[in-house]
Amino acid sequence: MPGRETGTPEAGGGRGRRRDLRGRPFPGVALEEAGGQAEILRELRTWAEYEAEDAIEWYLDDKRLKRRGSRVISALTILLAVAGTLIPLASVISGGPPQGWGYVLLALAAGCKGFDHFFGLSSGWMRDITAAQALRAELNDFRMAWAAEQLRAADGTAPAAGGPLDPAALERRLALLTSLVEAVRRQVESETAEWLSEFRATAQQLQDNAGLPPGERG
Repeated sequence: MPGRETGTPEAGGGRGRRRDLRGRPFPGVALEEAGGQAEILRELRTWAEYEAEDAIEWYLDDKRLKRRGSRVISALTILLAVAGTLIPLASVISGGPPQGWGYVLLALAAGCKGFDHFFGLSSGWMRDITAAQALRAELNDFRMAWAAEQLRAADGTAPAAGGPLDPAALERRLALLTSLVEAVRRQVESETAEWLSEFRATAQQLQDNAGLPPGERG
């Protein structure tokens, strides 16, 4: 979700300052200074894995914020709805005059539900979980495939240190790196598209309701 601010880890590991999910600069200078194919591949792998880890941490941090907000709003909605129902009922049972506070509390409960719907706390929470899990699966698949390549190279045919890699092995590793980078990009773009679609639909619904008489609003 580029453009929505939250936390991501910095290169040194751990939590960094809160910022947008903008992606890491491509390691062009590091590649130019690398001493051989193996070192270039290490630089590319480090960059690609950090890209995936940054995106995962972004969604996990965003999930934590939305989870807290969703739970607070849900609890308030339930409490206000229950109180709004019990107050008039208790008034009737006790033979007292009708209590208008019940309607006020029910209206506040509806407002809490509308707040959650407009700001997408619950739906965003679910999207963040789905995106983080999908990205983690892609990263784990990449690491398993890379380890398999390492095992193939350990059969005694691996080149000398600093020497050129087998062209077929080089192509396979570059394909793995490209696949991981593209998988991260697709996942972020897909989640962002879902967020934009939900935001536009909610904004349109509010605009439509604003032009209707109170009794006809959904």
